[in-house]
Amino acid sequence: MDITHRLDLLAAQSVPADNGLILPFIAHSAQQLRRVPFAQPCLMLVLQGVKQLHAQVLQDLSPGQMLLVPAGCELSFTNQPDISGMYQAWVVAFNQEDLSGLGHGPVQHEIQQLPADDLLLTLFQQWLLLQGHGPQAAHLLPQRRVELVQHLSALGCAAQLRSGLLQDWGGRVQNLLRADLSRDWQLADICARLALSESSLRRKLNQEGCTFRELLEEVRLSHGLNLLQTSPLSVQQVADACGYQSASRFSERFRQRFSMSPSELRHSRTALSGAKLAF
Repeated sequence: MDITHRLDLLAAQSVPADNGLILPFIAHSAQQLRRVPFAQPCLMLVLQGVKQLHAQVLQDLSPGQMLLVPAGCELSFTNQPDISGMYQAWVVAFNQEDLSGLGHGPVQHEIQQLPADDLLLTLFQQWLLLQGHGPQAAHLLPQRRVELVQHLSALGCAAQLRSGLLQDWGGRVQNLLRADLSRDWQLADICARLALSESSLRRKLNQEGCTFRELLEEVRLSHGLNLLQTSPLSVQQVADACGYQSASRFSERFRQRFSMSPSELRHSRTALSGAKLAF
């Protein structure tokens, strides 16, 4: 079976929202997003349409092409549907537990493009077939994540993946914030968790070129972007989940960061015929 046929089969499969591995992203009209941050190493696999990358050193991704984005990167792109009116990509975000077996070695922050291969597509396909087997699937999830890391490492991506093992102060702050984004976080709360004075943490973050408020907003907006793309929550519910007191404030900050408003992004995910959202 050739890669094109396998991609078609995968694109037609349903991806449960709680599968724990794959985040499905779809669009029925162009989504132009800028400065999307990646706090963890992420693998993107394009199944339908084209991901147009806004960078001279990168080529656009067509179906069957993958992008490995190291932690700490920002990416601007357009998700462009094909002639049938569909863009679809799968994203896997790797956490530190997934990456612990990589060991010490070089770290790279350059984004890497590579083609999908039979083994990687098989790992995805097998995982989707396991859905519906509750305990068995949950038990195998950590193993499947590690298998993907091992395979990507064999393909030459170990240095990019190790970016997720680095623990700068900004990353530590973001990890704490993600635990409860709806909370009204203050710098003092984070300092208490890290056993640091406020002046010390400000100084450490300043040395890394960021501030507490910038980190807080980046984490909140990134989470909002994922929720808008992969959940049926309303814009108000997403704003609440991300810690914004009003949907209008969330929408304003979201547009300033990503160049699309939450409602525009949501509209791009609905078919021109008015069909229901697909996840």
